[in-house]
Amino acid sequence: MKITRTRVLGAAVASCAAAAGAWAALALAGAGADAEAVIHACRHPNGGWVRIVSEEGACRPREQAVSWNVQGPKGDPGPEGPPGPKGDPGAGLTALDDLDGIACTADGGGSGKVELDLAGDDTVLFRCIAGDAPPPPPEPGAKLVVNEVDYDQVGTDGDGFVEIANVGDGAADLTGVALVFVDGADSTEYAREELTGTLEPGGYLVAATDAQNGAPDGLALVDTAAPALLDALSYEGEIADAVIDGATYSLVEGTALAASVADSNTVAGSLSRIPDGQDTDDASADWAFTTTLTPGAENVLTPAP
Repeated sequence: MKITRTRVLGAAVASCAAAAGAWAALALAGAGADAEAVIHACRHPNGGWVRIVSEEGACRPREQAVSWNVQGPKGDPGPEGPPGPKGDPGAGLTALDDLDGIACTADGGGSGKVELDLAGDDTVLFRCIAGDAPPPPPEPGAKLVVNEVDYDQVGTDGDGFVEIANVGDGAADLTGVALVFVDGADSTEYAREELTGTLEPGGYLVAATDAQNGAPDGLALVDTAAPALLDALSYEGEIADAVIDGATYSLVEGTALAASVADSNTVAGSLSRIPDGQDTDDASADWAFTTTLTPGAENVLTPAP
């Protein structure tokens, strides 16, 4: 086969190009990851052969110096890609207690933590307490309750009493506090005991008095200065509209006492808060008849035989 001069020249050019590419690869490997490195080469005037040199200015007189960067300048960012798939939802808040202690901003711009205060079955207070220190404990307060009542005695009545207890953690000033007796027949007051002095936490005050034993009847412990109903008991029936000092009060706390929970005229005993001083604002849960009388002392449950 006859090979023309043109084909021989093309083969030579291709061979030189391949050699230049191999030299360029070696030079690139030597440059490492330096993005600012430059590769220098010399192009022969006949045939376009290229040889890689170690530095600029190493070309022979007839050769043409050429160079190129290992890496060009960083281009502009491309368009934003489509959003990825939606992630799984977090656990979130599943209970009110999850809010207790989370970060908040207090009045004045200071950082703080949320403190929850459950103020009843359907009321929750959120407070932002500034700083890391726990809030100061609440001031001690008194809480007065009607704690024991003996309104019916065996035989002739005459030794009845009503016991008041302070189940709070502060002393109670009894100035302006009255124990009011209410007749269930017309929901009006028929007697009153004005209390005086101070009752310490855990203390008892016994009023020697005979309450009526009709059906229904009730007792109200009233702060006459406020005015406000402090505690109440409706027994042997419900008194929901007692009129005291022109104001109307319900003497039924929660669920009324069952008719079977009553003082007895055949068995000595009293209506008492059991356990002693318990006040859940539900009469049926707090009160019971006991055959152990404890005026001025802790109540004891002794069921009737």
